[in-house]
Amino acid sequence: MSGLSLDSIYNSASWGIWQHSTALSQLQEKAATGQDINRPSDDPTDANRILGLRTESRSMEVYGGAIDEAVSMLDFSSSVIQQIDNEMISALGYITSISTGGTETRDTRRTLANQINSILEQVVSLANTQLAGNYLFSGASSDVQPYTVERDNNGDITRVLYQGSSEERNVAVAPGVEVSPVLIGDELFRTDSRGQMDFVTADDNGVTTTGVAAGSGTSSVRGDIWLTVTDLGGGDYELSIDDGASTVTGNVGDPDAGNVAVVSSITGQVLYVDVTQMTGSGTEPIRATGTYDIFNILINARDLLNDEKGLLADDRAQWNSMVNSTIQSMQAAQERLTDAFPKVGGRIGTLLTLKGSIEDMKFNADEEISRLQDADITQVAVDLARHEVLYQMSLSVAAKMFSLSLMDFIN
Repeated sequence: MSGLSLDSIYNSASWGIWQHSTALSQLQEKAATGQDINRPSDDPTDANRILGLRTESRSMEVYGGAIDEAVSMLDFSSSVIQQIDNEMISALGYITSISTGGTETRDTRRTLANQINSILEQVVSLANTQLAGNYLFSGASSDVQPYTVERDNNGDITRVLYQGSSEERNVAVAPGVEVSPVLIGDELFRTDSRGQMDFVTADDNGVTTTGVAAGSGTSSVRGDIWLTVTDLGGGDYELSIDDGASTVTGNVGDPDAGNVAVVSSITGQVLYVDVTQMTGSGTEPIRATGTYDIFNILINARDLLNDEKGLLADDRAQWNSMVNSTIQSMQAAQERLTDAFPKVGGRIGTLLTLKGSIEDMKFNADEEISRLQDADITQVAVDLARHEVLYQMSLSVAAKMFSLSLMDFIN
């Protein structure tokens, strides 16, 4: 005892108290937080691993949220497509009843036309459906309404225009995996397998009322159009596909008579016609096969039933031919809608499979974090009790040592 200075005794006692006090503080923190590592300095190696695992876990959580949102949108889209499909089935039933009957009255046709017009309005509304501020059928431009309409003076839709994107909006749903939760309406609701221009004739002999025929150029018109022909005399014929809003004159003897371009001032689309065999005035129904969408099919069906061009009165057989062609186009459009279900269902199935994998990855990351970070509460309690005893002993010994006086040494 005599070999130790008072400073040495004080420092030794203070160090013992500090050591046990620090250990107690750390153990109390572990008991309070339930974590073995509360700061990087506790275990730099494991702390770094925990940070990486937390980043991975958060990423999996973000991916999981993206998958849930995508599945919700696709599932809702499938429901909307089903509603549109049901509307098209109803429209098909209406126009088929005319085709198979043949004894309908003008009032009956008008009633059916009004029903198809109501279906058209409903289909446009469904095609513009939103979910959480995103349009379902606008592709990458999901913030833009996909379809706008043009109406006549009576308020009836005469044209439906696609304003969305031609590309999908891909969303990351897993590392290196992207899926689009929105669809491209212009692909879903429209056929794009342009065939030959069909100049509808009553007896399918290819000879039209006016003698006009398809030109050699590639026309850009879509759906059903009406070519108005006016005989000006001297081999000149005035042609229009927009009800006279714009016209072009062709002469049967001109060098380019086999390929006269008739342009619509409304749509900018072009119809190429051959006027070399023209014989008189008239209105010719023409179909751009393979270019129909659900909207122009419904518009054409409505207008046919209303017989706005007077075709039914002039030539019932030609009108019947137009009705039958419209039925075929409507069936093709409905088949295209039906084909969309496995496409959407496939995406949903892929996403749900990914969701399971993402959840497993997140679970594994969280489990590893727990293994590295969570404290063994039982062991902490044992260590806490042990260090509490040692701390109290250190305080007791120090108290006795520092209570010694000169009299204790003299005695």
